[in-house]
Amino acid sequence: MALGHQPLAVLNLDRRVSHFAVQHANLINALLMLGQQEHIPLAIEYIDKKAFESRISLDVRNASLQQVLTAITRPAGYYWMLSGSVVTVTHSGALTGVANLLNARIPRFTIPESTLQHASMVLAVNLYSVLNPHSGGIAGDYPRGNRQYLSGPFDLKDRTVREILNRIVSQHRNGAWVVQQPPWTMGEDLGYGFWTVIEYDRTDSTYSNRLQVRGLGLSSRNRP
Repeated sequence: MALGHQPLAVLNLDRRVSHFAVQHANLINALLMLGQQEHIPLAIEYIDKKAFESRISLDVRNASLQQVLTAITRPAGYYWMLSGSVVTVTHSGALTGVANLLNARIPRFTIPESTLQHASMVLAVNLYSVLNPHSGGIAGDYPRGNRQYLSGPFDLKDRTVREILNRIVSQHRNGAWVVQQPPWTMGEDLGYGFWTVIEYDRTDSTYSNRLQVRGLGLSSRNRP
């Protein structure tokens, strides 16, 4: 069996959450806090102004994961769906097909066991090469990531960006990925990070501060 092709258990979203509480959290932070608490790999593939400006307060006990996910996403106009071993959070306004680079195909994605951040960086370089086949490559620095949050090894062929990101965060259920561009720009790479991968390593609800987001018209109070 090729590396990275080992089947992963499908998430059981009927299982009960004994207790989950957030106070005045935005959509992204509420989702990622739930993901961390319940070890759910998440893919947030659409962001808009509401994702940052919404304020969610929940205090639920003995509810199913499905119920909690719906309580978080529905007020902001989002919805969720189970994609194998990953919960995908999206919106009816998301671009589809070739208009969305999450559907771009990567001929081959190969890494040894790596941090989530390193795996994400390798994928970003692969996508750049697909979009710029005659380029000499890219240079720069990137976060090395926490060695406690690993993924791989992988040897995946002809997979979409979305599929590879899902594999990266779902292998050990220790993180999530979130797009960083406005929905109408998802057909191009704006150069500041099409997505970011986030390790589940926080004790507070400030995950969205890690995002680099432009073009949504966010006030300074709600800007990541």
